[in-house]
Amino acid sequence: MTDLSRIGAVLIHPRGDHMGNLLWPGVLPADQAAALAASIAAVRAQGYWASPFPEGDGVTFKRYGESSHDAAACLADFEAAFAFLEIEELDAAEGRASALARLAAGRTIMCTYLVPVEALRLERPFLLGDTRFHAPVDGEEVRLANHAWQSLCDVPGADVDPSWVPSARASGTTELLGYPLIERSVEVPLSVFYEAQASFDRQSPLLRLVMEDADHALDPIRYDLCHYRRLEYLPAKPGWIGETAIAYVMPEGRVVKPRLLQGKPYVLRVSNNWLGLEVDPSGFSWAEPLASMVVDDKSGDEVALALKAALRAFNRAFYLVELEASFLHLVYAIDALCEPDKLRGDRHRLWISAFGASGDPGRFATLLGDFDRRYGVRNRIVHEGATFAGLGLKGEEQCQFMLGLLGACIQIFVREGFTTRREAADYAFDFLTSSPVTTHVTAMASEHFKLPLATDKGFREHMQP
Repeated sequence: MTDLSRIGAVLIHPRGDHMGNLLWPGVLPADQAAALAASIAAVRAQGYWASPFPEGDGVTFKRYGESSHDAAACLADFEAAFAFLEIEELDAAEGRASALARLAAGRTIMCTYLVPVEALRLERPFLLGDTRFHAPVDGEEVRLANHAWQSLCDVPGADVDPSWVPSARASGTTELLGYPLIERSVEVPLSVFYEAQASFDRQSPLLRLVMEDADHALDPIRYDLCHYRRLEYLPAKPGWIGETAIAYVMPEGRVVKPRLLQGKPYVLRVSNNWLGLEVDPSGFSWAEPLASMVVDDKSGDEVALALKAALRAFNRAFYLVELEASFLHLVYAIDALCEPDKLRGDRHRLWISAFGASGDPGRFATLLGDFDRRYGVRNRIVHEGATFAGLGLKGEEQCQFMLGLLGACIQIFVREGFTTRREAADYAFDFLTSSPVTTHVTAMASEHFKLPLATDKGFREHMQP
């Protein structure tokens, strides 16, 4: 039975001229690291030459004067000497990297990554929340000597050539310098680093993690600058360079080495084949608060998670090729953020419009009618398989309306600083029952609810704690 208080380790027996190794994932906890020297002394007393790895993740060894290796005796010696480890012999079929990945289950490691972005034009680096955006080396505005990651260049003489730019044939980490880079630190499972060492294909989980985090870091910029009226200005999904995804990942400490990841982690992808997005940080309006209050928020409370989901949905919709899919994606994201729950029909439209009106009764009246008409389109698409073309509608305009509504709902959550769903619900109901809004609600003459709304069964049940 495995002792959960002990770190798992794998024993690789000596073979021929090759030394044996005792390996464990990551670094040892402080108390076990302190016991390491005593364990090495104990195994040396059993007739072994043994030395710890400088990185702190294992021991290399060989038995003095041994003509034939006794695997069972070796395992027993190391189990006795390294009592704080749960030692198992390496299964050749599993392999070292996979074994360490399995033993690392449940542990995490902090890493810094660099992910390139195509179709994004930056003239200078800037900081947005916890994310750094680096402009590409162009030999003029941004020279290699001034780039924060000039150490990635492995071209001799490039550091003294002020006009140097990465060539089209640049490879390895040098290639990264020719693109805008997203730099962030993120906590990831330690196991995925070891999995990435197992084979080329098994880099995909780590690639996906950093690419998706970089994509979320780009969300506040797209929120400010992108829309359906000019989809040609949409940046590419972070990580993709041509047909290959690439990222440079640098874990903390010395145990896991920095790694340039390359592969095709997804079978399908969407890219902009037109202009791309030019970014001037001075033109941001909501990007900075969204970066700090949503992207970088690690609180994990229900509203923080709902805002993360909504902001991601806002931006993912751009990359859904079918406009009907984008439209429905945005509709469902609005519902997920505002939580109308069992409110249906006119009650549902009132509830969503209360958040989307940004506290303005006049806007509420206009929005309510517009949203109701768009929801009718939603019903035709969902229940009849209709298309925008078949309905005689411009899909981009329909999507832009829903995008704007979701954006307004996100803004009211951020502006009001809701910390619980109850606070958000109270805001919406107080708005709907306020005197200026009651006038507009009464004018609807709806048969779906009773007035005043405080007496309506549907709203009373919805507002129950």
